[in-house]
Amino acid sequence: VRAPGDRAAMERAIASLHEQLLDRSKPLWDLWILTGLEEGRVAIYNRCHHACLDGMAGQAMIATIMDVTVEPRAVEPAPADFFTRNDDQSFTQLMAGAAESFAKFQAKQPLAAFKALETSARLFRRTFDPSKGLGAVRDGAPSTRFNKAVEQKRTYVTGELQLESVRNVAKVTQTKVNDVFLAAVGGGLRRYFERSGELPKASMVAGCPVSLRQPGDTNPNNQVTMMMVSMATDESDCGERLQTVAQSARTAKGFTQDVAPSYDAEISLPGLPAAFEAGVRLLEATQAPNLPGVRPPCNVVVSNVPGPNLPLYMAGASVLTHYPVSIPAHGQGVNVTVQSYNGQLFFAVTACAKALPDADALRDDILAAFDELKGRYDLPRVSAAAQQPEAQKAAPEVVSSTLEAADDQSKAA
Repeated sequence: VRAPGDRAAMERAIASLHEQLLDRSKPLWDLWILTGLEEGRVAIYNRCHHACLDGMAGQAMIATIMDVTVEPRAVEPAPADFFTRNDDQSFTQLMAGAAESFAKFQAKQPLAAFKALETSARLFRRTFDPSKGLGAVRDGAPSTRFNKAVEQKRTYVTGELQLESVRNVAKVTQTKVNDVFLAAVGGGLRRYFERSGELPKASMVAGCPVSLRQPGDTNPNNQVTMMMVSMATDESDCGERLQTVAQSARTAKGFTQDVAPSYDAEISLPGLPAAFEAGVRLLEATQAPNLPGVRPPCNVVVSNVPGPNLPLYMAGASVLTHYPVSIPAHGQGVNVTVQSYNGQLFFAVTACAKALPDADALRDDILAAFDELKGRYDLPRVSAAAQQPEAQKAAPEVVSSTLEAADDQSKAA
């Protein structure tokens, strides 16, 4: 980065790197070191294909390349042949592994059929239970310019929030830390689209990745599903917006609890990879999200990934920030991800430049929306008498053990 590079220069450099395809002839990850930043700082930009790991596995990976003390730990050197040996499996080994996976998948199908029936029954009851419902899944999402086919060019900006302030707002309003962040993003989206006259009449919907990973599971794979949460962008009052988001999130977690037992990430069917590839190529060729009448399942992806809650170091240097970089996709050209680190929340907006050319404007709108919540609800400013009405608005929450574990991790972070 041209010295002395400020935050905006770092963000532009990362956006430029994020546009580049990973080299398919090598393992699907790379790591860049950005120098020239102001005050002698150095940035580490690491990316890994989502086929290799999900957000929680990525946090576990961070622990392998960072230290918890200023003094770097001793690391065993790689074997002498590590960079020259060929570990590729033979065709026979690949076929044997595929046959084994197929046999295991077929053996699970009788039990999977019973689980599918149970899931169908739960969803049927939920559909007609006024205390539960389907929430944003039933309501659907309006179409916006975020929800078109994405192009290569990216925009990327970063921001941070004091975790203590977010917790204070959550405590006063009887909501969750994640609810408060979602409400801030919802308020930011409302400000952004209202300013340009593009605000949809119906509330925008966020697709929120939910980890199904059990506590302590650090396997480098994908164990994640998606829940749909209303962003309450049709609500002008920040307090009402927060309560609407919190209620929608409770409904979404209950819905996810009902369908999670039928979730199976280890599918093994002949021709499935080829079918996926053909589907993606058809999507690229037709630019399907741009076709008239196509409604997206969600308008924006908002992800919350619990990160390290203690200071980290790299080669003796302190890790000052922990910004995420995420993935825009066809139909969802804007991604907002937040990670916790050492008492702060670090978030970033990663977007298709055509969908969101002015990502810094949305970032500033999100910060302004949180300041509005903070001004009303930050604990030192609110009396106990004022807290009671908000507490009465919050309905009890029922979540599965896996979702409770994920929420506990967020609280710990």
